[in-house]
Amino acid sequence: MALMGVEPDRSDTAGSGGGGVGALVPPENPTVATELRALLPGDLGVHIAPLPVIPGTLRERLLGYNDALTATAGTMRAVQPDVAYFACTGSSYLVGPDRDAALHGAIEAAGAGRALTAARAILETLAELERERVLVISPYPGWLTDLAVAHWGAAGLAVVDVRKVPAPNGIYAITPGEVARLLRDLRPDPDAAVLLSGTGMPTVEAIAEVGDGLGVPVLSSSLAAAYRALHRLPGAGAVPACLANDLVGRWR
Repeated sequence: MALMGVEPDRSDTAGSGGGGVGALVPPENPTVATELRALLPGDLGVHIAPLPVIPGTLRERLLGYNDALTATAGTMRAVQPDVAYFACTGSSYLVGPDRDAALHGAIEAAGAGRALTAARAILETLAELERERVLVISPYPGWLTDLAVAHWGAAGLAVVDVRKVPAPNGIYAITPGEVARLLRDLRPDPDAAVLLSGTGMPTVEAIAEVGDGLGVPVLSSSLAAAYRALHRLPGAGAVPACLANDLVGRWR
């Protein structure tokens, strides 16, 4: 699959022990912790490391999170997670897929687990599912939606449609019911995948409720990250039973 040379990372297929998953999260984001705990095995630790509060515009905040990756990942050294997940897709959109390796390097410089960005997790999951066409669901303002589309195009995907989630009160005010209603109205091409972008938007409940009815894979930043994090954990054998494996594994 021609996605910036991405092949699914299968080198460390998961067991459910170890140091678990550490998530580097925008400071106001209430969604990531809840969704990771719902998606991952119950005996796997989930450690949250808030990124610093950065003043300024949304663009300035997203770029500031990139600059803070090493310092924030360093706060997790005491718990030694196996995977350090950067839970902010928008920050990747601002730098493009060709600089994703630099974000991974900034995280791993802290010595806090194998790095995983949300954008990389999405690409790896789509590669495993052999899907190159995506219908993007965006809760972002127009300029960031445009960057998201450009990011996926540069990574080798074909964005066949974009649907906006109204967010007059911000991404964190979107409800699972609103996401589910939007999904029910979709008629995606049978060879596409639906991508709900944005770690702050609640997605897991809606995907579990509605996703099967669409007849194509439905991914979100959180779902892809949880699924790919399982493949980065130490050990050998099958990926453990959990909601992430159920929602993605059925399409393999």
